[in-house]
Amino acid sequence: MALSGIVSFFNLKNIEISILPPEDIFALKPASFRIRAKNKYFFGVFLLRIKVFNEEKIISYLKGEKNLIVNLTFSKRGIHTIKEIIVSSYFPFYFFKRTRTLPLKFEFTVFPYPLKCDISFLISEGKAKVDSIISKGKSYEGEVTGVRAYTHGDPIKYIHWKATAKTSSLKTKEFSPPSGNPVVVNLSDFSGNIEEKISKTAYALIELTKMGNPAGLKLNNEFYPPETGHSHLRRMLYALAVYNSK
Repeated sequence: MALSGIVSFFNLKNIEISILPPEDIFALKPASFRIRAKNKYFFGVFLLRIKVFNEEKIISYLKGEKNLIVNLTFSKRGIHTIKEIIVSSYFPFYFFKRTRTLPLKFEFTVFPYPLKCDISFLISEGKAKVDSIISKGKSYEGEVTGVRAYTHGDPIKYIHWKATAKTSSLKTKEFSPPSGNPVVVNLSDFSGNIEEKISKTAYALIELTKMGNPAGLKLNNEFYPPETGHSHLRRMLYALAVYNSK
């Protein structure tokens, strides 16, 4: 019995756990977190249980590294934290249960649940014309189609650094034109309580981006001019995720 307890202790002592979230996490939707378990000891270890919140995975045998997927669902938007991961071992023979708590301060953002709604009025000619006045004269990014020589006045963010490094002269990205008119979305465009409005706004921004419309967001004193691209969409979703109506 004493030997079993000692073996169980060493079964946990040399385990290292790391966690990697998916790029985009939405409230009320399962998100696949990748857990990497690493055994730093020469000998393999047995019967490990790894618990994150209420989700648990079992590793029957670990030597070296192993990746696991833990699906987590969050009921609310905002900043969330994983404060600990619990690793347990019942080896050998289920005589002893040893538990080790690995403290973490792992923060990540949960975007609002995209609540499906009618957005046809957002892409009507009148709506697009009115909202596009805010950013009149702005050029929008489509897909990158090539590179060209840098011209004075090109935005620094459009410089193609890889092509520049290869040729030793500044090169600029060329973009295809966006397929739709620019649209700025407001919470007031939608009905419902504040959380429903935020969720409908998130849905609208996602769908407009999919359709190729440069999408923007007006959120109280914050303004995100219409652009295309996933990084721009994520900035707006983050603003909605941390929005406090009070």
